[in-house]
Amino acid sequence: MSAAAADRTFAPRSARRRLVAALLAVSLALNLFFIAGAVWTDINPPPQTAGFDERFRAMAAQLDLTPPQRIAFARYAAAMRSGHAALRRQVPPLIDAVRQEIAKSQPDVSRIRQLLDQAAIAHRAFEREAVTATLAFVATLTPAQRGTFVAIERQRWEHRPHRH
Repeated sequence: MSAAAADRTFAPRSARRRLVAALLAVSLALNLFFIAGAVWTDINPPPQTAGFDERFRAMAAQLDLTPPQRIAFARYAAAMRSGHAALRRQVPPLIDAVRQEIAKSQPDVSRIRQLLDQAAIAHRAFEREAVTATLAFVATLTPAQRGTFVAIERQRWEHRPHRH
């Protein structure tokens, strides 16, 4: 066998070995990145948003409420809590029904629109109740407290995770 023929015989085997080695190196690198990402996430968890009660306790402390204002604040917090609870009861089943309709081979577009309209109506009803409760509470605050209230709410909305 000539040297040229020997080079041709071993070249494909050598190329395959390099390809396998390269694939193994890429796989190892990807696995290391995945593990490093998992460890990073465990070490640095995302910031937790305050729970409803904790957020309202902190807000009441920042506002330095008088006893009559505390009563108004308790009414406000109760209205917000019940409104959120109503949304959590009403909207998810509607969205699930939309998903089920979409999954059908022949989805009923008018049914989907009807379900989404019902969800939007529930949201609008909550927003109206929330505005009414907020305005009733804010009416009990001093101008300085109103400014603090607005600043607290603005900060909460700016740091809120986007859900859309």
